[in-house]
Amino acid sequence: MSSATVIEKCCLIACPVAGNPTHFMVEQAFSLAGLDWRFMSFEVDPKELDDAMRGIRALGFRGVKVAEPHQVTVLEYLDELTDRARCCGSVNCVTSDGSRLLGDNTEGLALVKLVYAHLDLASQTAMVIGSGRLARVIAVALAQAGVASITVASRSPESGQRLVAFIESETSAAASLIEFSDREPIKISGDVSLLVNASSLSTADPAAALPIELAPRTSGGVVVDVSYGSPSTWLTQRAAERDCTVIDGVDLYVEQTALAFSTWTGVEPDRTAMREAAEEFLEL
Repeated sequence: MSSATVIEKCCLIACPVAGNPTHFMVEQAFSLAGLDWRFMSFEVDPKELDDAMRGIRALGFRGVKVAEPHQVTVLEYLDELTDRARCCGSVNCVTSDGSRLLGDNTEGLALVKLVYAHLDLASQTAMVIGSGRLARVIAVALAQAGVASITVASRSPESGQRLVAFIESETSAAASLIEFSDREPIKISGDVSLLVNASSLSTADPAAALPIELAPRTSGGVVVDVSYGSPSTWLTQRAAERDCTVIDGVDLYVEQTALAFSTWTGVEPDRTAMREAAEEFLEL
């Protein structure tokens, strides 16, 4: 900004926006970093996304966190995409340099960073439950991090096969499909070193049992559940009982938001404080 009197601002766009902890987390991070920035949350109906993005340009927002249902439709309003955003086909972080809007995706990168603290992903075998937008983002990130093979477990054979074909055509990882239903649960073999639930199953009901059978195994495997509304889900509890390393959805959401924060500001936020803020907001 040309004037020191202009306060930098960032925002969240979502529909609905209620229940999303981003605002509380980022404001806390601004305060602790000593940044006189402001964060706002806007509920943007999909039919009004065009107007919202024009407003973001006109009002000089430095950064935008993009949440459901806009991560794909926002692409047409951006000037440029990072390679990972282009590959996975969705954006959750927009940064402005004053004239251009750059779209990025920090969801998969956040997962890879968190897993790397416990497991070297090179040549590992992974399973991703789900075949929607987030599953694609995560599969791309894992493949780019060197995972050798990815099994996609999907309730929709058509959607699952599309994701498998995409992984095999656009990345170096091998991919395969397992179909499942309540009557035919997924059997997780012992050679799967990383299991990621990228479906909506835990989000809808964190306590509900997933249609999977976890193989008994010793410590060393990593299990991730993307449900940020509750850090304790049926899957995370079963994984902990088997001495697996657990990464919950709150960890994942904090990390993806922290990566967006550092992109906007050039400052590393206090992730512990962001986690505490998310837990307070979500009443966990």
